[in-house]
Amino acid sequence: MTGPVPDGDPAQASATRAVLGRGSLYTIATAGPALASLAVIPVVTRLVPVAEYDLVAVATVVVQVAFILVALGLGAAITRQYILDADGAAGARGVVIAGAVLASVVTAVLAATGPWWAPALLGRPFTTELLLALVAGAGGAWMVLSQSYLRGADRPGPFVALAIGASVVGPAAGLAAVAATERTAVVYLSGVVGGYLLAGAAGLVLVLRSGRPHLTRRGVVDALRVGAPTVPHQVSLYLALAGLVVIADRLLGDGGRANVALTIGAGATVVTAGLNNAWAPVVYRAAPADRGRVLDETSRVIALVAVVLAGGVALLAPWLVAVAAPAAYRPADLVPAVALACAAALPSVLYLASGHLVFARGRTAWLALSTPIAVGLGLAAAAGITAAAGLVGVGAGYLVAYLLLAVATTMVQRHVADRPWCPPSMLATVLLWVAATVAGALLPTAGTGALVRVGAAALLGVGGLLGVRRLGRRQSIR
Repeated sequence: MTGPVPDGDPAQASATRAVLGRGSLYTIATAGPALASLAVIPVVTRLVPVAEYDLVAVATVVVQVAFILVALGLGAAITRQYILDADGAAGARGVVIAGAVLASVVTAVLAATGPWWAPALLGRPFTTELLLALVAGAGGAWMVLSQSYLRGADRPGPFVALAIGASVVGPAAGLAAVAATERTAVVYLSGVVGGYLLAGAAGLVLVLRSGRPHLTRRGVVDALRVGAPTVPHQVSLYLALAGLVVIADRLLGDGGRANVALTIGAGATVVTAGLNNAWAPVVYRAAPADRGRVLDETSRVIALVAVVLAGGVALLAPWLVAVAAPAAYRPADLVPAVALACAAALPSVLYLASGHLVFARGRTAWLALSTPIAVGLGLAAAAGITAAAGLVGVGAGYLVAYLLLAVATTMVQRHVADRPWCPPSMLATVLLWVAATVAGALLPTAGTGALVRVGAAALLGVGGLLGVRRLGRRQSIR
């Protein structure tokens, strides 16, 4: 088992480099589904009718929620168990296998009860599209459990390969099938299912080949104790994005356009989630007395990276949206929603930073309450704004949800952590965040305004790179 790094070890001085270095690889895997969706959207929206794409958008939501739900939160516990638990790698392998079995059973139950919950939750009957989404969710759960083990083992290569298998192979097969046969959601989703099942099965094989599992009742119970409370936390967190698509679908009949806007706008939070795959193990491995310093150093740099990426996407949104969807989607109308969704990147960093200490302590029960409340309030805000002002409400709701998540998780962390942590002062980064968000939402999308957008994005990128290098030099001097 890999234990904590002693205080003063050179590894701690390079915490930021470790997060940005390894994290860049993990980001490829985490961003893979979003990037694949971004690449696929221009093709799918042109190959299938708008009504069929609405079915694809809703099914995609179900896939993402399903593999969080049926994995029972064990993914969150496996990495922690690998690094901090006495059973180490062997025990983590045992939990992966047990989790895969449990995920399959839960998926079967959800499929059998689909005619009951689908109309109530989605406003749609339980159709073949939703059944395919559940099957894809089971494969996704196997993959997530395996990736959690690989993250603890610090094996980003296989981690990335699994993500690419699910996010590239499946959609590619679906597109090929749609082009060759019927232009329907069922045909496209059949390819997506194949990609997830292939990646999930390959992940389980990788785990089994890495060593003999040590499966004990105590190990599974302890993992469920840490992981199960995170199920409402993780589902609610995903609903900060996916629930907005459902809101737009039900209030405006516009789930497809909302999905386009949020897929682009959530890009920066996807990057922070990718960095988190390297960030969490770095925090776990730090000596408890040194975790505050590690979080101070890493959160400053990650926050600046997130703001630069989010601001760049917000400023360049008119062109990104135009590439993602045809004129029938009225791309220019989606720009304010994209900019507001981008702004969630900064609070997402603060949310993740506090979450590390909650998971390291193993006291995750509070997250089962705080996260659903924060996300629920964000969705309520989105519903109100969407009903009054249209699709801009989905971007605003995404931002509100992450602001509340940052506050709520910091409060939980300060209640349960051995050494409570306060986020460091980042005034310049916050001012940059506000300026980029306002400019991205309000600047004209044509004429002089378009030129200002491009120039501001270029300045933001150059300034952000210099800022990250400066922070890195400061930390090296310390």
